[in-house]
Amino acid sequence: MKPMYEIDFSALSAEEKVKFMRNLRDSMKTSFQEMPFSTQLLAQTLIFTRWWNSYKHMAPNDATPEILGTAIELLWDFQEQKCDSKTLARFQKSFCDSALEILTGDDGELNEDSESETFYQKHFHYWDAMSYNVFLSDLCTVLEEAVSQEITWDAVEGVIDGDIGDTMIDFFETIYKKDSNGYNLSEFDRRRKETYDTSTFARVIALLQQDMRTALKGIPLSKLRAQYRDEYLFSPEESVKISDYR
Repeated sequence: MKPMYEIDFSALSAEEKVKFMRNLRDSMKTSFQEMPFSTQLLAQTLIFTRWWNSYKHMAPNDATPEILGTAIELLWDFQEQKCDSKTLARFQKSFCDSALEILTGDDGELNEDSESETFYQKHFHYWDAMSYNVFLSDLCTVLEEAVSQEITWDAVEGVIDGDIGDTMIDFFETIYKKDSNGYNLSEFDRRRKETYDTSTFARVIALLQQDMRTALKGIPLSKLRAQYRDEYLFSPEESVKISDYR
């Protein structure tokens, strides 16, 4: 069976695309299961760096949360051995404790950890960037898995199906969309099938697969880090088109 990053998604039928996406997380995990943790983490870092380069051009009326970019840079530092595991773990805890409060209102971890509380007050206290909440949640997962050294690919699946597929594709393609909130099961299945069958979504998957293949090539990290400063999911000009998707 081919690794998922070698499958031509655009050539699949609409039904095959639904099946591909239904098995996405497990397929990614299986495709990388024989690879060392460092390679798996690099793949996710490449993917999220590309996505962040586009996300930060969205929602121009919101202040771009610089801490998200800082987290991406720390992942690179960790892999280049410019940041040790203790420093990463401390950052991850403060970041995820803060994210928990932003996303759920649960400030229990902040109350129990003074470093997390200080971190929150510095980077998250005036958070007014709902457009970045999904990215924040899944980036927290990436950091958690970097610390635990167990990659589940949940975060990649989360952004693709929970943000890109659910909302962003509508700004580039005409697909089934209700004016009122919520879909029944058949409507949801119809929308999902139409979304996956668009050229825009095929481009998203192709870039995801490209990043996964790049992680396997053994390119020096410093070279990759420089290269990925200019890699995008959607170009800055395209990203502005989806600036009001929240």
